[in-house]
Amino acid sequence: MKRNSLALRLMGLAILMVAGSLVLAGLVLQGLFVTNLERTVQADLDAALSRLVALIDPGMSEPTIRAPLPDPRYETPLGGRYWQIEALDTTELARSRSLFEQELKTPHVPDGETFHHASAGGLHLIMVSRVITIGGRQFRVIVGQDHDPIHQAGEQYGWDIAKLFALLAVVIIGAAWAQLQLGLLPLHRLRSAVDAVRNGDVSRLEGRFPIEVHPLVEEVNGLLADREALTERGRRRASDLAHGLKTPLAAMHGIAMRLRDRGEEQEAEALDDLALEMSARVDYQMRLASLRTRSAEHHERSSLNTVVLRTLAVLRKTERGEQLFWQVELDDDLEVDIHRQDLMELVGVTLENASKWAATTIVVQGRKDLGFVLLRVSDDGPGIASELIKKLGTRGARLDEAVPGTGLGLAIATEITELNGGSLSYARSDRGGLLVELRLPLVKV
Repeated sequence: MKRNSLALRLMGLAILMVAGSLVLAGLVLQGLFVTNLERTVQADLDAALSRLVALIDPGMSEPTIRAPLPDPRYETPLGGRYWQIEALDTTELARSRSLFEQELKTPHVPDGETFHHASAGGLHLIMVSRVITIGGRQFRVIVGQDHDPIHQAGEQYGWDIAKLFALLAVVIIGAAWAQLQLGLLPLHRLRSAVDAVRNGDVSRLEGRFPIEVHPLVEEVNGLLADREALTERGRRRASDLAHGLKTPLAAMHGIAMRLRDRGEEQEAEALDDLALEMSARVDYQMRLASLRTRSAEHHERSSLNTVVLRTLAVLRKTERGEQLFWQVELDDDLEVDIHRQDLMELVGVTLENASKWAATTIVVQGRKDLGFVLLRVSDDGPGIASELIKKLGTRGARLDEAVPGTGLGLAIATEITELNGGSLSYARSDRGGLLVELRLPLVKV
């Protein structure tokens, strides 16, 4: 389910885009920072080289400057700033004290251009070199600076940028999540509207939806209208069929009466049985048509305690129910995932069947059992043979013709339990009669 989540996919794409953009921006900013530092250092080196050239004394055989440069780093061993003057006619060298006996080996680069140099002593320098002519003599003048401080400053700036961008990424991703939830809110409203249709609260999707969702809403409402029309047409045809059969069934009863008047009792009884069977079949199909179909995502909530007690209140008022002792043992708050109308039909046919066969007592017990509610209905009637129990619940199956009925009550109970994810089983009760066990799904909290 999560793998197909639109929200997770959009959020994953947003995280990748934000992270990639910020990483790229951080690298570019760090590069620009280092480049600007090097430009500043280059300007300083150009200025220092110009001052150094002005201090060269061409009259000396060895390169000599008339006065030291004002920056004390040139006089401190490995101080970070360095200069070197080479007389090209004598190859004599003059160096700043900061070089500490090291010689700068310069590659062939154009005059005035900045270049990097790694000395044998482990120095990584950024330098400027220029060949000048003073008093008829040529000198190569080099001024350099340690590059490590620039590199360290770039690294520190990169870490600062990373911390800032990490905080910015959290803020942007949080804003993107909020925007995504706001954008998907119409879909959540659409889902709630669909649930309302499934629960039977409304007959079509209702609510305010953005124009992008309107075509989908209209299509679904059109499908719902078509389904409702087809269902209603089927119900009307079933009703018309039931009413249309009343006249032939009444005629059959009339024919049976005339046959009895003429003494043809056997033929009359056969016609009556046939008419009763046809009437029962029609009633069975009509009752099944009223059951509510449902999907796995469709949840209901009905109180088993209330339905059992109300059904018992009705049965106790019947002639047969007044003669029986009803023993009820129900745990508190037995709520099942089944529509109330279907639950009333299920409990009704089960208790009615027990009242037909019980001699004196019917016991009704209900309790929770591993995500289900177990309802046990037992009587002290004659019971049935073990080999015949498996036939119970079969449409039209009657195991004893002496008791009035059509054999369709328990078949309806089987249909209801299967429709709602439950189960129905039969056994011989401890009192000698029939034990009916209903397992109905418990409401999920």
